[in-house]
Amino acid sequence: MNSNEEKLLKDLRHHSNDHSPTLVPHPWFKEKFQPTFFYLDGHADLLLTVRALIYLSVRAINPDLGSDDVMDRNEEEFIHQAMTIANRLMPVGEEALMDHLNLFYREEKKAKVEE
Repeated sequence: MNSNEEKLLKDLRHHSNDHSPTLVPHPWFKEKFQPTFFYLDGHADLLLTVRALIYLSVRAINPDLGSDDVMDRNEEEFIHQAMTIANRLMPVGEEALMDHLNLFYREEKKAKVEE
């Protein structure tokens, strides 16, 4: 293990309790995790969210595929719904851990350039 990896692990261990945990062990599936802050308002919200994610995925792959007036009218709502889900899956506090990972990758890149 190189010094950057050791520093990253040390930083992550030191700051692991500085944020609320995003993932907790899943009660039924061994060695799997589930997000703690993810929630929906009901089955309708689940179906609308899945529809929004599928629509945005299709539009990202091929903007002209499957385009119709109804879906295009709701595009802003779909984007809002996808951003809401993303916000629930990445609660406030996780950014600090990402900062440590970004620093690690910058240091690794700098070390490769110096070689």
